[in-house]
Amino acid sequence: MREMGIIMRREFMERIRTRAFLYGTALFPLFMGAIIILPRMGDNSGERADRRIAILDETGTAAGPALMQVLATLSRDEDYPYNYIPERVEGPYAERRAELMRRVLDEELDGYVVIPANVVTTDTILYRARNIANRTLLRDVGQAASAAVQAERLARSGIAPNELVDLLARVHVDEAEITQRGEEGRGAATTFWFAYMAAFLVYFMVAFYGVTVMRSVLEEKMNRISEVMVSSVRSIDLMLGKILGVSGAALLQVGLWGLLGLIATGGGAYLPRLLGLPSEILASFVVPFGQVVLLLSFFLLGFLMFASIYAALGAAMTTEQEAQSMTMLVLVPLFVPLLFIGPITNEPGGALATALSLIPFCAPIAMPMRLATAPVPNAEIALSLALLALGVLVVAWVGGRVYRIGILSTGTKPGWRELAKWLREA
Repeated sequence: MREMGIIMRREFMERIRTRAFLYGTALFPLFMGAIIILPRMGDNSGERADRRIAILDETGTAAGPALMQVLATLSRDEDYPYNYIPERVEGPYAERRAELMRRVLDEELDGYVVIPANVVTTDTILYRARNIANRTLLRDVGQAASAAVQAERLARSGIAPNELVDLLARVHVDEAEITQRGEEGRGAATTFWFAYMAAFLVYFMVAFYGVTVMRSVLEEKMNRISEVMVSSVRSIDLMLGKILGVSGAALLQVGLWGLLGLIATGGGAYLPRLLGLPSEILASFVVPFGQVVLLLSFFLLGFLMFASIYAALGAAMTTEQEAQSMTMLVLVPLFVPLLFIGPITNEPGGALATALSLIPFCAPIAMPMRLATAPVPNAEIALSLALLALGVLVVAWVGGRVYRIGILSTGTKPGWRELAKWLREA
């Protein structure tokens, strides 16, 4: 244990003292902040944009004024990105078309809408503009036109619009999760996204930092001083020391990023404003302390599990080019729970979800999904954590034995039979 602590401390200190660690810790939050803030600054600095739309109504009914009223209603919302300025145009479209096109090209108008006389039967209006890729504007024009035409249909049928609205009013479902503490206000959509975020965090850490562990092992293999280390330290102590040291540096960097993010957003108070989200959405992500501890446990053990796999991969390969070709295969087990995120969240107590949460390679993602969706029996949680911890030790043991022989066998890429021979002889 003493030797493992020395190796772990050496690996940890060696990485946090590098310029790459310091620059990465400082620059990554700035980069993420720029991604969030700069697009919002470039969007007219938060100012509302005027949109001048001409409305030509060939029906001779109230459809045109109704469409203009819907657009004006959207503009009353001060938080809406557009301030619509509708303009009614008289006359047949065939006679006014050239004029409207000229006004659009001269930027007097952003676009124009034509409501044909037969719109009630054809369900089609015309929209012409300089920019037809603006999905928000297209959606608003379509919704306004639909409301106007529906109002005209109701007028022709003799049904009062307010009566139909009352008849077709949607029924809203008040969602709440039942736990030992009572009813929880977190809804289905929030639960799904929380599970997805927990899974993504594990995947990001493994994909981003796992290769660092592999490179550390490869560097030791190419450094002849490491031959002295394997002669005086047990293989599992050597491998666990390297895994824990490199992983500790990675987790410290991520923790510093999180701390800097909280400071920059005032403890999260300004985060909804930066992201442009209602504060109620982020408030619904409040998680009980006990569940936070479990999620962190699966996250840490999961990261150590795949860090161990990467370390074993580095121990078996002779060059970084050979190891890089195998890195995607290491991530395959993490893809499996993501492929079944629907069945897991829909049936968290089902056979598929239970099996995936007990397989050490899938548990770091599958079990957090189950925990975020519904209560999980304590026995299954304990068994999953135990199997995951055992998996870390087994993979580190295998990697250490391969490393002990492989460090003396440079220049030749071992096959499966050769690896099995190394395990027997180490």
